[in-house]
Amino acid sequence: SLSPIPYNISVANDFFPLTKDEARAQGFSWSDAEEEVSTVEKIIPTNMLPESIDDIPDDILNWALTCEKSKRPFRIIPLELKLLRQMQLPVPRIHPDERYLARMHRRNPLQIHSRDCSKCSKHMETTYPPGREEVVWCEKCYLSEVY
Repeated sequence: SLSPIPYNISVANDFFPLTKDEARAQGFSWSDAEEEVSTVEKIIPTNMLPESIDDIPDDILNWALTCEKSKRPFRIIPLELKLLRQMQLPVPRIHPDERYLARMHRRNPLQIHSRDCSKCSKHMETTYPPGREEVVWCEKCYLSEVY
């Protein structure tokens, strides 16, 4: 109730997702604001872009690109274009919000599992569930390997 940021656009919603009704029932604010699309020269689908960053013209900064997944428009900013060129990376085809959600879905869930250390077999607790392919060491084994 003290947060100036509506629940659905806060980081809290990333870790503890709630629907609009659930958030309101708990006294949290919610934003129904529509995304504003600024004035652009043209809107183009990202599948029309060249694959190579070397073939992307500078005036892409004046365009809006249509996300391949959500169909929402998004823009490339000058620093982003500079980094893409420096790193020889293609222009993203997906809206930044969709890329963020994809990263959030790849993280470990906030759940603790009992598991044995892969090196010394000591019992420990970890966010990696048994049966996953990652090698998980206890703190002592990890620190002895790192230092």
